[in-house]
Amino acid sequence: MINGTIFKQTLHANVKLWLMFTIVLTILQVVMIAVFDASTLTDVSHLVEGTALAGMLGKTTLLGMLASTFYSIHGVIFPIIFIIMTANSLIASQVDRGSMVYLLSTPTKRSTIIVTQAFYLIVALVIMFFMETIAGLVTIQVFQSDTDIVVADFVMLNVGLLLLMFAISGISFFFSSYCNLTKNSLAFGAGIQIAFFLCQLLSSVDESLNVLNYLTINALFDTTAILDGEHYWWKLIILFGIGLVLYIASLEVFKRKDLPL
Repeated sequence: MINGTIFKQTLHANVKLWLMFTIVLTILQVVMIAVFDASTLTDVSHLVEGTALAGMLGKTTLLGMLASTFYSIHGVIFPIIFIIMTANSLIASQVDRGSMVYLLSTPTKRSTIIVTQAFYLIVALVIMFFMETIAGLVTIQVFQSDTDIVVADFVMLNVGLLLLMFAISGISFFFSSYCNLTKNSLAFGAGIQIAFFLCQLLSSVDESLNVLNYLTINALFDTTAILDGEHYWWKLIILFGIGLVLYIASLEVFKRKDLPL
């Protein structure tokens, strides 16, 4: 059900955007790992002790630092922006501009078009985080070889982040498939993502705002549970399920909706 020609066209149209976000994401993590110094982080944690920032620093270990910064802020917001821009351009933007007419005027089925576009977005995210993970592992070996790091935990943090982005991409892709106008696709596909991110960010700043965790799927990516070896698999399975259901729903919605052709 994947059309090779459409996939190549989509790849060519979006590869620069993907490459830019992949490089930025990878460099951010590499720099954070390379400059990590446990003693410096400990001093900073003492300075902000008792303030709202204390909750954001997390544990004074490399993975603890990454969990409370990269895997909660930088590694979340940059892929979200990429997802919002890409998901909208794959379907809604083409319908809005009228270029979808050319695709549908060919014998290509609607289901083939939507599956091919969804396949591109998923593959783009998988390769993005694969490259970021490999770069992180290499950087750890080069700059933090004397630091006690559980490589399996580092890998699971990246797997968890990938599954979170898979679920989030499902939301954006669904609204891109459902809406005929770019403004509506972005309003819902971006608005929900930003709201989820802000709820998670605010809940990490102040314990009194922990109730916000119930309003965001980002809380299912539980970095603390991963580092502490607690039961976290069920949360990751839910994230995968959310993404899968939304991509299937996108297929059904696009197949049945009326298009302004």
